[in-house]
Amino acid sequence: MTNPHAPSWFTAPDSRFRTAAFWFWHFLPTEEQCLQTIRDMKAAGLGCVLVQARLPLPLETYLSDAYLARCRFVARQVHKAGMRLEIYDEYGWMSGHGGGRTIAGADHLRERHLFWVSGTIRKGQATLELAGIHSTFLSFLGAAGRNWCYEGGQPLWGDWSVIGGGTWHAGRPACTVPATQVTIGETRPDGCVLHVHAPTLADGTDITILVAGRCKTSRLINYLLPQAGQHFIKQAYEPLLDAFPTAEAFFFDHPYAGFYQWDGQSGTIGNSILWDESLLDANFTLTGFLTCLYGEDAEAGRLRGAFFNRYIRKMHEAFFGVLRKWCDTHAIGLTGHELLPHVGGWALRGGLNGFDPRVMPGNDPFGIDAYKTRTVMDAADYRPQLSAILGDSVARSHGRSRCTVEQYSTGREVGRPSLQGQWDLTLDRLRAQMLRHTLQGARRVLLHAVFQPEILALASDACPDPRFDFPPGFNLQPWWRMAPGVMDEVARLSAFLEEGTPVRSVALLYPLESLLEGTDGTTPACALHFGAWAEALFDNGTGYTIIDENQIHTDNIENGLLNARSGTFSCIIIPAITTFRNTETLRALDVFARSGGRLFFSHDRKPDAIPSGGMEKTLCGTGHVSGIDEIGHHVKKHFQKDIFHIENMPQRLALQEMDEATRRIAAFNDSGQMQHAVLHPAPYHRKITQWFCESGKTRTLAHLPAGCALRMILRPLALITLETRRVPPAAAWLAPDSHPVPAPGARPVILGSGWSFQAGEKAQPHPIHVDRGWEAQGYPAFSGEGLYTLCTTLPAHRDDQTWYLVLPEVGGAAECFVNGQPCGGSIGQEAAFPLTDHAGAISIHLSLYNTLFNSLYANRPDRDPRGSTRSGILAPPRLELREKTTCLRIVPPAAL
Repeated sequence: MTNPHAPSWFTAPDSRFRTAAFWFWHFLPTEEQCLQTIRDMKAAGLGCVLVQARLPLPLETYLSDAYLARCRFVARQVHKAGMRLEIYDEYGWMSGHGGGRTIAGADHLRERHLFWVSGTIRKGQATLELAGIHSTFLSFLGAAGRNWCYEGGQPLWGDWSVIGGGTWHAGRPACTVPATQVTIGETRPDGCVLHVHAPTLADGTDITILVAGRCKTSRLINYLLPQAGQHFIKQAYEPLLDAFPTAEAFFFDHPYAGFYQWDGQSGTIGNSILWDESLLDANFTLTGFLTCLYGEDAEAGRLRGAFFNRYIRKMHEAFFGVLRKWCDTHAIGLTGHELLPHVGGWALRGGLNGFDPRVMPGNDPFGIDAYKTRTVMDAADYRPQLSAILGDSVARSHGRSRCTVEQYSTGREVGRPSLQGQWDLTLDRLRAQMLRHTLQGARRVLLHAVFQPEILALASDACPDPRFDFPPGFNLQPWWRMAPGVMDEVARLSAFLEEGTPVRSVALLYPLESLLEGTDGTTPACALHFGAWAEALFDNGTGYTIIDENQIHTDNIENGLLNARSGTFSCIIIPAITTFRNTETLRALDVFARSGGRLFFSHDRKPDAIPSGGMEKTLCGTGHVSGIDEIGHHVKKHFQKDIFHIENMPQRLALQEMDEATRRIAAFNDSGQMQHAVLHPAPYHRKITQWFCESGKTRTLAHLPAGCALRMILRPLALITLETRRVPPAAAWLAPDSHPVPAPGARPVILGSGWSFQAGEKAQPHPIHVDRGWEAQGYPAFSGEGLYTLCTTLPAHRDDQTWYLVLPEVGGAAECFVNGQPCGGSIGQEAAFPLTDHAGAISIHLSLYNTLFNSLYANRPDRDPRGSTRSGILAPPRLELREKTTCLRIVPPAAL
């Protein structure tokens, strides 16, 4: 039976579970424009707003009196609308520069980097040239990016200082070269010339000199200096908090590390390093750094790991520590995310590439999360990926749970430049990704972004063009009017999964030390193996949490269980890790395995991929997997689906234990086909309650006797949420649940002709074919609401049958009206609407909402050579007589 009185936390979820959005300001909006957008966001079901100044907004406007006045107005109106507010802390992104204000009058805070250049001694002398310093990381932004980051639009280097150098012999540092033996000669915008005077060195000796320089035109900061964070607070945090007094948190984004390269670069570190002399002291010498740079043996790896751990801590303390202390003093939270090289994929280095992530602030997600009050992760495009489960995991390591996932769109996924984005994103793809994130540990999704409607009227040669700023602007999509239902559904799912403890018995170890110590900072084996394990576990429906090495100790292991801060685990997976931070970890793993815990270790089929120094005996003596290609098979073999699963497809599943008697299950049919799902048997009687996230209702679905399973049918892209509760034995009972299927012997009525079409409600109707989209019939550049109309007659039918209007293929979200009465909506690629309570002559009206792709990309092969996307009705609709069939079945023990 359906319960019309579901709890309010489910029917009307709190705003903390609701989708949030960046609100891009490409220009300074008027108060009326602000009111219109706030009303629209509220109506769409959003729960939180973050104003973000983007590159088309003039730099001089950012944090001006007019800008801050408009922020104050927005703060008042968002509060009146009952929405939450957070403060995005930067112009563009790359938090810290304050739109260039942080370094104004403080040149010493501009980014300063360490470079190295090598040569050969001849007659006690060497002339070394550092040249061609460049960064390709932001090259996709073109001139707009250069004008944003550099005064005058060009990086100019200077303020050079020699750190020192050294020579090599047999793969080891032979002697150091003091800075006093090196003089700086000619300086250039992209480097300098170094003259080495070393009369005691023999001819042919190879030498490397370290030199630090400051980019004199850069607006970006040196994150190693606490003063930079303090100036940033003064210039940005203080005025922004004054303008947004009701905000709950500051949100930082993507702190940057330059990623500079240069001609003749060599060594194991792929980019320049942010520099401050405090990085070298009695505990870490010049010789040690040179060993990090060129050494390839185990000792060099250990020193590399020690250096980068030191480097990361200094950046964290100097920047995030300063921000967090100020936020605590002012009773406001600190959240946001670092640059995440896994974004868009599973492998830890499989998303963003072309740079060495070890030089940036965000190497250690567990370490940086300690400075946050809430966890945020970045996600790119619309495939399953790592972000949400990593975010939830690091939050749990600090006594919190779940996270925000920022969802942005690039063109990479669909074969176009990043900035071109995805104006062709459909609402069903967005919903599917939001559901995946929520099932993996997201409390909410943060959309990137809501755009200002006025940008659509700009000239096509605007530079930078705000229409192609990682689109879509979700609120400008024609299907946005159907988004509230999706936002409500996702919020209810999040609220449903808030309480309880995730059922996760597997710990996947984050390979921080192996990432830092390796000679390859871009694609180390551990990063690939980690991603393979994470994806395989998710697809198998196996609950897992990512843990760091700090959570593994002998004193929290008992009877084959690791009782970590993040949870209790009976299995630990070691993904191609060849080194740990300390030997205590290895001893703890040995204790874990000997006490009955399951330990799995994967490695490449290479002799140097097998760990040594005692690790081989502990790890390879357990369930080791030789080769990344075996991981998926290994997971299927050793991790059984014993609670719930959807047959014959990758699992999209979350399991929560509420108490000893109650569990919650959420599963998503992430496919376009009907699927069967099974709730597995339990040794006790259970009451099964279904919670409908799309409507906010609940119902008792079944009473299952002990040992019985429940088999059910899931519609394409269906979300199902169940609660199972242990109850005293009672008679088996099943809800009269049914699913409409075509009536045997009934012939469908093809509605292949007679349709009229309007390109918008004000347009004149014209005849149209329904075997192809409107873009192929004279409307290649039309984006919006396409209205289809047909008058027909419903044949008579039996009382136990219902006519359905079936749209076998559609391009866009659809709403159906018959005789002026709504018959439902659909956001999928096919649709079926019940024509209940209708008979005889009827008038069918269909509203189809495509995307803005056609109006922005059509006839523009420079943007996308594929032309228009298919829009509207793509195959002839039909009237189909359907009758109900049972879609639930109790399976007794004898039939299992």
